[in-house]
Amino acid sequence: MTPILIIDPGHGGIDPGGGSNQLFTEKEKNLQISLYQYKRFQALNIPVAITRTNDMTLTSEDRATLVRNSGARCCISNHINAGGGRGSEVIYSIYSPAVFPRLILDDLEAEGMPGRRIFTRTLPNNPSKDYYFMHRETGSVETVIIEYGFADNSLDAEKLHRDWKELAEGVVRAFCEYTNRPYKPPTQTNPGDKGGTDVPEWKREAIDWMFKEGLLTNEDWRQDPDKPLPLWAEAIILKRLYEKLRTP
Repeated sequence: MTPILIIDPGHGGIDPGGGSNQLFTEKEKNLQISLYQYKRFQALNIPVAITRTNDMTLTSEDRATLVRNSGARCCISNHINAGGGRGSEVIYSIYSPAVFPRLILDDLEAEGMPGRRIFTRTLPNNPSKDYYFMHRETGSVETVIIEYGFADNSLDAEKLHRDWKELAEGVVRAFCEYTNRPYKPPTQTNPGDKGGTDVPEWKREAIDWMFKEGLLTNEDWRQDPDKPLPLWAEAIILKRLYEKLRTP
């Protein structure tokens, strides 16, 4: 089935990307976000493709060719910013409307990442051409470049490290709204339940709070909330909680 969307995890392989810090490298965070979105779109029965599914090197020409020849209507190119600033940015082609970028920025803001701007950029010596090759060389595909935040801003970096999944989901929601596709939020299930019943809301809120506060960091525990924690893990959680309480 021809995809209506193709996702592009920016950078990869020998190109780590400039949006890296002590918490993550840009290429890894881009791929993490993109693979999550890829699976979510599949779950929503939206035909989707992706330019890479592992840590591989793609030249600019290879990347643009994959997008251009995909048959997709839209492309989401995922990136992390750097260079001083705060918040998310969405860059779109001079030949595309601002509707989709605006929806993306609004939904990222709804997930707690400040919106910095949406904008277009042209070649300095040719204002009739887009500056970025992902706009200029991807043909009729409506490509948006999403900069989820600034890796060299501590607030953005912590948000990306902690809540990347919520930010990725915001973009899924924005695409569904833009293309008038039915949207359903992801349902978390307890793998220990044979029937795959939903995790109760009160339990999910407690788990999400522990991850948000940095008390829990292993995503496996989020998916299996009734699995007992080993003693060493309980000790680490208590230590982290004690340190938080001591911090003025």
